[in-house]
Amino acid sequence: MPSNSLDKTLRLIVFALLATWLVFVGLIYHAEYPKSLIELTGQPWWRAIMVAAVFAAAYWCPRISALAALAVILYLADVRALTQL
Repeated sequence: MPSNSLDKTLRLIVFALLATWLVFVGLIYHAEYPKSLIELTGQPWWRAIMVAAVFAAAYWCPRISALAALAVILYLADVRALTQL
């Protein structure tokens, strides 16, 4: 449960941003990503940052962590498909 009105507002904003990204980018197969994001995917530290972000989201709010995990999975799957063509 949100601890105060700022926490509630931040959760709503992050939830809306992740949901918007998932609808307009994440659920489109072979979405066009900037070249820098495609190159970063090959770096182990970038993957560790994404996993850490999902764990931080899970600590903060379960609903946001579900969206964050889905966003990371779809991003990695899409970039992997794009780089193996």
